[in-house]
Amino acid sequence: MALPPVRPLAERRVAAHFVDAGAVSMADAIAFAPGTPSRRRAFERLKGADVLRTDGQGKWWLDEERWQGRRSDRRTRVVLAMLAVAAAGAFAALR
Repeated sequence: MALPPVRPLAERRVAAHFVDAGAVSMADAIAFAPGTPSRRRAFERLKGADVLRTDGQGKWWLDEERWQGRRSDRRTRVVLAMLAVAAAGAFAALR
């Protein structure tokens, strides 16, 4: 049984919170208090990646360009991993 990708889901939920609140620029920054440990970790990861930016007064906003770039990078890594597994499977099948 496959497990859902918890980290990306938590990050998407945190990002969706900011988008739904309209906090996508410094002028629209909002305060954020993560409710669950997974969302707190996602919040910290997104801050570390400069996807969530601060106004310097304890309010946060989502940098949409960086968010799209992070999602694109994640998709690229997944595709490359799938290709590597497929290549290893094909190699093993031909031996």
